[in-house]
Amino acid sequence: MSRCRHLLIVILAGVALVVGAGCGEHQATPIDAAWRQVYANPSSAQAQMQLGEAYAAEEKYNEAFIHFRQAWEIAPDSFDAVLQLARTCLQLRDPDTGLGWVERALEIDPQSAEAYELKARLLMTKGQPRAAIPALKKALELDPQLLVARLNLVTAYKSTGQLEKARRAGAQAVAVAPAEATAHFAYADALEMAGQDELAEQHYRRAMELDPDLADPKLRLALLLARHNKFLTEAYQLAKEAQKLDPADGTAEATAGWILFLSGEEREGLKALQNAAIAHPFNHRIWLRFATALKRAGYEESAQRAAAIAVRVGPKALVPSPPAPSE
Repeated sequence: MSRCRHLLIVILAGVALVVGAGCGEHQATPIDAAWRQVYANPSSAQAQMQLGEAYAAEEKYNEAFIHFRQAWEIAPDSFDAVLQLARTCLQLRDPDTGLGWVERALEIDPQSAEAYELKARLLMTKGQPRAAIPALKKALELDPQLLVARLNLVTAYKSTGQLEKARRAGAQAVAVAPAEATAHFAYADALEMAGQDELAEQHYRRAMELDPDLADPKLRLALLLARHNKFLTEAYQLAKEAQKLDPADGTAEATAGWILFLSGEEREGLKALQNAAIAHPFNHRIWLRFATALKRAGYEESAQRAAAIAVRVGPKALVPSPPAPSE
């Protein structure tokens, strides 16, 4: 073997050893780094907070709650610890516990717009949008630039049937944050609910321009165009883009199928709707859309079966309890 070739083999072997050693090393994570701070400072509320935040960033909310609580036990007057506990309860879908923590946060800082906004979200999670409205108004009184409060105010007004107030709140969101796609989307949604479809279309399009990776404006514009039976080629493309960005519950997939059906591609549209319904069997709206398409195509029995499935998997109306028997 020549000396040069022998030297090349030695060099390559050395590279392999270096690469192999590197691959076997443990890569430190933010959670690891935060744990080291806790070990170094076991009585530090700040170290516990950083560890809770590291867990929350990884969506490990149970662990995050434990460490935020430990931070609060070390520093009971810490506004940040108490607010993070409330915020983590929101992620854990425990609004009752979260409301208790957010009230403690407001005791510590009664002028916190962030705490009032979080209180409103917890109330909305409980299904109490009407109770959330005063909290959102207070948050905006304290911080008129708090966009998330304005967006949630639009949602709260819509949920309570106050459509004109929802429209005005959406317009204010756009005025405060004209470069935010979410503001234009919320305003468009409120406009559409109020029957102002042309203006809604403009703001859906503006939201798309500002954030092309946001699925919701594309899907809602596709649905709006389909409802008016116009620009169906564009509507189909928008639905497919929304599906790619966020498959979610199959609504975008079903919308694309419905638009195919409206475009005259009856067979392909029915097949796409059927596939969406089978892939998302508990989305009653897809079954209803499929039933409508089947009925229009003349498949009455199949339409009835699809409609029956929609009723079976859809939300159930509350049945009032019978009156108590008189004595």
